[in-house]
Amino acid sequence: MQCKYNIDITDSVKFVKDLKTKPFVEIDGEHIWSLGYDTKPFDDEYDPPDKFPNCCGYHKSIVEHTDEWLIKFPNCCESHKKLKTKYWFKKENYKFLSLKVVNELAFTENFIAKNLESDLWYKNITDYIEYSIDSFGIPNIGGDRYLGNLKHWLKSTEPTDFDFPESKRSKLLEFIDKFYSPGKKINTDLNILHTTFQKWLKTFPDLPFFKELKEKLKGKIPFNLLLYETNHNRFTGLTKAKIRTQSELIEILINSTKNLLGTINTPKLFANGLISDKVKYQIDLLNEQHKVRQNQLLIDYSKNEVKYVKIIKKWLKNERLFLSELKPIIKNYNSMPKLFTTEKREAFDKPYLKVFLRDKSEIEEAASLISSLQSVRKANVTDNAEKDITVYPAKTYSVDEMIAEIDIALDSYLTGGTLDPVFEDKIDSLSEKGYEDILTHIRYYGKNLEKFKKLYDKFDEEGFREFFLPHLNSISKKHSATGETFNKIGKTDILIQDENGINVFIAECKLWKGELELLKAVDQLLERYVTWRDEKVALIIFNKDMKKFSELLTKASKKLTEHPLFDNYIGPTSDTSFRYLFKHPDDNSKKVYLELIVFNCI
Repeated sequence: MQCKYNIDITDSVKFVKDLKTKPFVEIDGEHIWSLGYDTKPFDDEYDPPDKFPNCCGYHKSIVEHTDEWLIKFPNCCESHKKLKTKYWFKKENYKFLSLKVVNELAFTENFIAKNLESDLWYKNITDYIEYSIDSFGIPNIGGDRYLGNLKHWLKSTEPTDFDFPESKRSKLLEFIDKFYSPGKKINTDLNILHTTFQKWLKTFPDLPFFKELKEKLKGKIPFNLLLYETNHNRFTGLTKAKIRTQSELIEILINSTKNLLGTINTPKLFANGLISDKVKYQIDLLNEQHKVRQNQLLIDYSKNEVKYVKIIKKWLKNERLFLSELKPIIKNYNSMPKLFTTEKREAFDKPYLKVFLRDKSEIEEAASLISSLQSVRKANVTDNAEKDITVYPAKTYSVDEMIAEIDIALDSYLTGGTLDPVFEDKIDSLSEKGYEDILTHIRYYGKNLEKFKKLYDKFDEEGFREFFLPHLNSISKKHSATGETFNKIGKTDILIQDENGINVFIAECKLWKGELELLKAVDQLLERYVTWRDEKVALIIFNKDMKKFSELLTKASKKLTEHPLFDNYIGPTSDTSFRYLFKHPDDNSKKVYLELIVFNCI
């Protein structure tokens, strides 16, 4: 395509100022003009009929009607009358318009006949029609004459030399109708989109994860966010794309925020030493959390933009909670030597595991604990050159899945069980610290489990319960955790008792099945399993279905406040854990602490 476009800068002072102050300078289409270009049939075998366009009454009438219109032009309508005010307009430049209209129509008729059987017939033909329309220039003078005659031909033609299915004919007519009714014009000012993108970019905290992104895109905007799928027209040589609106861009930025934050693996960054100063990182999080809150007050965010601000705020809060929970674990871990190692082996094409303990006096108890795990078929103490534990995976588990479960169990048993840190008070009821320590262990195990999809995919409610029991047994040598244990008028999922058989903790495990089922689970826990002496319980929920986990947490935490025995909401204890005070079902003067813990196993 050979086309010369002309741009008239009517206000040069404003134009230069915009160039200096705005990322994009907008030029109204009224100030762009072109006289168009000559087209070609794109068919080497094309041969116009003899005496064309006087070959038949149809083509001859097209020329005659266009000639009649040209006599009136540009006084034919108010729109064309405005052309007389343009310095570049000369009517003689359009004296060959009648011949151009009939030629474009003949070329298009031939192109349609030759391409209807092609797999890409629709794109090829519509691109050619668009190429023909564009050839009439800017403003488009005569293009409507071409389109009107083409529409008439599509409706009335009854070809004898090629097959023209009605479905294809209708589809082409629909395409032409779009030129007559292009739809409502939407303002897609690039400067507004640029400002919206930069506002989003500045909202991200000044933390190492985002430094490269913010530096790379400062003052810029990725055009892949602004454009719908592009369409290249091989005839015009142009690639066109519809620009998104501001609200559409914000929706993309909300999803981009979630995806970007989802790629940040803080535990891995700690493990790899990429975040070395944890105290500084915690201070930075606090500062950035404050900054985001301040910006939300001072910057004019729209209702939709506030959505990604809230996501970033929640992420910062979760990072701080993670650090606060990680701090005591790191402190204990760094102060203690490695207490065990594992080594994968294979014999006769069957994999197994060797577990080596630093303190051999613990080996019998450790082997017993390992034997109780779901992923383990058998664990034997072997005494060869070195005393160790030989472990074989259960039938449906891999060695890697077994290692994941053994690591969690032994780490807890060897670092916590020996010190017996959970139950400090020598009284029948569980202390506040004891309750919190049990819940901390449950949260820790559950978060570790979330990392091993291949492991939890196998679990139903019973499977999840069986995963937690060995770990809960390992946290204290003076208390035992059992499952499906009879208490009051039913069998509770998890029951922890002291060495005298006194209940200290009750928990129920449930798969997420909706809000109503959650309330039924509370009924089951409080009314069937909680005796008059029981004061501290937990409801552990595992999500294996609902994609929108944040929405689940909101619904679940709010729904418990609607229970008839609900007394008070104490507040969140972690990002997915919430504490409540309930009236005791047997005595309203007594209270029961209930912890709702939710894990995302999807």
